[in-house]
Amino acid sequence: MKILAVVLLLGIMLSSCGNKADSERLNDSAFTTTAESSVVDSDSMEVDESSQVGDESSFEVSDSSEDDMKWRLFEDTYKETDSGRAAENYAHNNGIKIDGFVKYGQENPPVCDLILGETKFAGVGCEVIAAYNYLKYEGFEPDMAKLAYDFEKNALIAADGSLGSNPRKISGLFKAMGVGYKRFYKAEEAQAAVEEGKPVIVSYHIGLNIFSGIHTVFAVKEEGRLYVYNCYNSAADKTEVESIYQLMNKNSLFIVGYTEDDGQMR
Repeated sequence: MKILAVVLLLGIMLSSCGNKADSERLNDSAFTTTAESSVVDSDSMEVDESSQVGDESSFEVSDSSEDDMKWRLFEDTYKETDSGRAAENYAHNNGIKIDGFVKYGQENPPVCDLILGETKFAGVGCEVIAAYNYLKYEGFEPDMAKLAYDFEKNALIAADGSLGSNPRKISGLFKAMGVGYKRFYKAEEAQAAVEEGKPVIVSYHIGLNIFSGIHTVFAVKEEGRLYVYNCYNSAADKTEVESIYQLMNKNSLFIVGYTEDDGQMR
């Protein structure tokens, strides 16, 4: 029973964006969405930015075998004769065309109809989307169907995909692809990176404590303004925020982030 309780607890702690980030933490009424951008009303979010700076994440972890596991890429594992769920999902996902960045929320078509495990992206696709946007920004040409296959094979939290992907395993993808990166565990490091003009992937708990769901997003400054892609599930476009701190209720809810390696050239 103790083992079962621990497993259930970990499942809750690591549950992904399928817990509806917009309804649990982000009230849609706090956002003004236009075709060009979405701007966060910082007053409605009731986050005191000054009180957040410097807080240490309660989810801070050191490098581990989980973080640095060997990631097996699509090109090394997939065969056209393959059967099974991941292969079937790839065939389905490959028929859905994703053009350009995914700036809108994951509940919107066409990305919402992609499948990860036994669940549609609308509920659990945020880690895959964040990695896709980051790689695209870095000049790669990621294929969303192949990337989803990779995450299903390497990073699912629950076997059926219902809890999404473990954001701490994204480093395995970057290593396998030869992508230089820097990993961090504090919101202040993410904020420092975007202030330097670097793109980031950030993962955080969307509620009031570490037992709430997880959302993972790509963020970058564009013409001096900070934008978050797939900021919340129903977002119509990229969302403008004043800082990374606005994404979570407090800094201790930050889980993990990634940015360019120091000195990396795009």
